[in-house]
Amino acid sequence: MFSLRNIIKLKYLFISVIALAFVLSTLISVYSSYKGNMKLMQEQTLENNRVYALKLAETVDKFIINSTNTMRYSAAELAYDFDNINKLQETANRLYLQGDTFSSVLIVDTEGNIMVNAPESLGEAGKKVLSTKRLENYDKHEPFISDPYVSPTGRKVIVISMPIYDELGAFKGVLSGTIYLYDSNIFESLLGEHPYENGSYVYVVDNKGKIIYHPQKERLGVDASTSEVVVQLLKGKHGGLVAVNAFDQPMLAGYSQSEATRWGIIVQTPYDEALSMVGQQVVSIFKIGLPFIIFSTIFVFLLASHIVRPLEKIAEISENSVKDQEMKKLKGIRAWYYEVNKIQEALIHSFSVLHGKVNTLKEETSIDSLTKLLNRHTFEKKMKVLTEQQQNYTLVMLDVDWFKSINDTYGHLAGDEVLQVLASKLKESLQEGDLACRYGGEEFILVYAETTIEDAYERVESLRKNVQQIISPEGKALTFSAGVAHYPLHGEELKDIIAKADEALYKAKKNGRNRVEVTKA
Repeated sequence: MFSLRNIIKLKYLFISVIALAFVLSTLISVYSSYKGNMKLMQEQTLENNRVYALKLAETVDKFIINSTNTMRYSAAELAYDFDNINKLQETANRLYLQGDTFSSVLIVDTEGNIMVNAPESLGEAGKKVLSTKRLENYDKHEPFISDPYVSPTGRKVIVISMPIYDELGAFKGVLSGTIYLYDSNIFESLLGEHPYENGSYVYVVDNKGKIIYHPQKERLGVDASTSEVVVQLLKGKHGGLVAVNAFDQPMLAGYSQSEATRWGIIVQTPYDEALSMVGQQVVSIFKIGLPFIIFSTIFVFLLASHIVRPLEKIAEISENSVKDQEMKKLKGIRAWYYEVNKIQEALIHSFSVLHGKVNTLKEETSIDSLTKLLNRHTFEKKMKVLTEQQQNYTLVMLDVDWFKSINDTYGHLAGDEVLQVLASKLKESLQEGDLACRYGGEEFILVYAETTIEDAYERVESLRKNVQQIISPEGKALTFSAGVAHYPLHGEELKDIIAKADEALYKAKKNGRNRVEVTKA
């Protein structure tokens, strides 16, 4: 009678089972690694874009503040010589030519008459101001930054106005500068020159949700107020989320709002581009482990053949010569224990290489590659456990002072070196149970376990003074600002503690930097 038992041999069963185990284990390991890293990469990209949008918003604010200060200085100069038309024209020309900030400059008297203009080719001198929006600005008799509006010439503009008062406090007129949003290179100089990778780009919307800057010029003026990201911006929020752009392309978007202008800054990275690196990493690890898998498979095949050979001889003898009673005894022998043990050893040997590589990848994804501190994802996991256990701790958020200046002046390599040096000092300051994390960009977090806020303050002060001895690439002392908050004194959840520490950090920056501020209870 035909029977599969007469065809299937133990050697081939061994090889089939081993091959199946290799395939399933490899697929499970690769899939688990892929899914875990997909989530981590998405979180990191959203956070990076959020921080970058915040920094760009600060850059826009600094530009507006600097422009306003320039106008204020010029207005103060004109107060003493307002009747000198040559002096007025000279000031207007200087503001127009200085730094390509203003597209036009006007000086207007108390009656709304244009006294001088720059460039002089505008030919507005001697005329009255016709724009209702502009007259509203002048009537305020105070420094003013207008919302974007369409001028009588059809251009989208904003106006920075500065009143002119003489030494007796009498109102003399207004000095104003106009910025043509679509025609000016203000955004290109502030935003366009920053390095973007993986298809990332920046666009800007005004306080009504209309696009006033976009790498694709045809998008200028488009109403984006219904976009999920812009909706959040119009509510005054900042953060990061997964959204769909106007072309139905999934994007990882970080967004923040300029305080001076209420413009929204959005940094977007295509979802597929950001996460493609994860697939490349997994494939790379699989390629590294593949030779070991092949070698182990060959080795196991030869070993299985050697082990099974005596059993094959026994089967041949039994088939032809043993009696029924002896056959039953042979069937009752559990001879497979030894063979299974050998296969197990081979599997352990083979998979130790692949699992070792996967474990290495998991370890690398828990550490920030630049500073060798905990990355944000791993830090939040550890803090979740700490908070759930209701262990007291003090959290310190610190930020390198003037870090952007170092990056812009000496390049990102110098900036990276500064971060590495500071990270080394943070590590040296840790005690048993403490944590150090690179939270994003030049921001770091320290967690002092079972430490009062007073003791934590002393430790951070000591650390600040120690770091201050280091000379940065600018030839100045390397300093940082820090904010301190305590759990559960200042909140019952990690996000509340971080928010309080961030507020204290902002206060430290506002109060002159290179200092430590403690959250008030």
